[in-house]
Amino acid sequence: MKKISELLINSGDYNQTIHYALLLDSAAQLTNDETAQMYSYIYLGQALVMNGEERKSKYYIDKSLELATKLSNDSALASVYNGLGLYASNVEMDYYRSINYFFQGIEAAKRSSHERLYSILLCNISGIYYLKRDTQGLKYALECYTLGHEKDDAYLIYCGSTNSAYMFFLLGNYDEALKYIKEAEFITEKNNFYDKTNLYNLYGNILFRSGDNKAAIDAFYKALEYKDQSQISSVANTYLSLSKVFIKQKQYKESVALLELGLDLSIKNKNTIHVPELYEYISISYELDRDYNNALKYYKIFQSFSDSIYNAEKERSLSELRIKYDTEKHENEIKQSKLSLLQKEKRFQLLLFAFILIFLILGGTYISYYKKNKLYLQIVKRNKEAIKREANLRMQIDELRNRMGKETGTEKYSVSSMSEEKEIKLYEELANLMRNEHIYKQNDLTKEKLAALLNTNRTYLSQVINKYSGLSFTHFINSFRIEDAVHVLSDPNNDIPLKALSSDIGFNSTTTFYTAFQSSVGMTPSLYREKVHQLDKQERKRQ
Repeated sequence: MKKISELLINSGDYNQTIHYALLLDSAAQLTNDETAQMYSYIYLGQALVMNGEERKSKYYIDKSLELATKLSNDSALASVYNGLGLYASNVEMDYYRSINYFFQGIEAAKRSSHERLYSILLCNISGIYYLKRDTQGLKYALECYTLGHEKDDAYLIYCGSTNSAYMFFLLGNYDEALKYIKEAEFITEKNNFYDKTNLYNLYGNILFRSGDNKAAIDAFYKALEYKDQSQISSVANTYLSLSKVFIKQKQYKESVALLELGLDLSIKNKNTIHVPELYEYISISYELDRDYNNALKYYKIFQSFSDSIYNAEKERSLSELRIKYDTEKHENEIKQSKLSLLQKEKRFQLLLFAFILIFLILGGTYISYYKKNKLYLQIVKRNKEAIKREANLRMQIDELRNRMGKETGTEKYSVSSMSEEKEIKLYEELANLMRNEHIYKQNDLTKEKLAALLNTNRTYLSQVINKYSGLSFTHFINSFRIEDAVHVLSDPNNDIPLKALSSDIGFNSTTTFYTAFQSSVGMTPSLYREKVHQLDKQERKRQ
């Protein structure tokens, strides 16, 4: 029932709103639901004020304010302030208080992020500016209109386009006013909104000001066809508008008759918005018809009525200051909201940039990993192929040495010193100890111990190793150990622990083994083994 009441009041069907709001009230009392009770009061207050039931509407509005404050419900407070603003304008004719209430409603709507009600309040503010004949209301009407299109909300588009048409009419820009009122008419017919009297009354006024009196009269009479479904103020305003056409056509008695209908309707329903102007135009009609007694009579009533509502001092001081303060405050807050939105967009852009940067870093890392992995697999593959060719290479090397010895023969030794022949012989014996005897596996192997095995001294041994291998003693020994390690690790079926392997090939320290392997092969022993298994799986799949 809450949703139905909300839809009905937005469409302008106040009688049905009252019916369903009373049902909501009864249900709330049975269940002791204060929130439902509060909303029933809100809808009853607003619908009753638009139907001209002054006392009842004020009772429900006050009760809804009490509950909304108690429950700290900002969304409901926004609706309550909207009702208070409508009461102040329709019953009390206090436009300044009305606008102040609407701005308080905007504050509550912003706190509760109720964008729809925020937009409706903007339109109501624009409507009050129109009654004050102040074109500053245009920006509020256009903001509501824009928000309506952004949200694809028919009711907001209707409110925004109607009030924008009022403002352009006030500015004398009738082409723009017609454009907006035609859109409002289309939305109204499509969605069957109530208060069509207000729509066609405005349409008639625009046509009248444009000089098309016949079309204007047709529009006014069409507006009156919907008077039973529309707001009291809209019907009274239509009588007033049509009377102005009759005055122009010098049909003063017809004008007075229409104005009296509007006046009677307004007073009967305690809707005072157009009462002063109705009195004013009755006076004008009598004056033009040369009935000066009645003209003076109604002018005095008009003047008295106006003075009681529009105190000159109030107009010049307090109210103007208040409305100026509220307007500036609202505008500053709109600017602040836009700034906040820009900051949010900036934060989003920074987050997006950070995401892209992270994506690029991760992408770069993956590419780097992919390339390294490919390189490691190539190293493993080359080592495995090298191991397969090793036996053939050794044979080729031995054959090459024999051939070189035969070719140079005694001639080489005739020009060489005996020390060079001894060096070659010593290096061959050293190579034999390494390749065939695997002496490098002794973890206590020292330069002195190796020199003793070769019947030479440590200095001479170092010179020979450096001359024919280009390595120091330690690096020379470790090269054979690493070569052995590569042989073992290249076998995917060999799962010897790395610590044991390190010890088996002659290293005293696993750390030294890792360092030497990394330096020689380009990766750690554990990674090398991992890539061997990876390559083995790839080869099996291909098979």
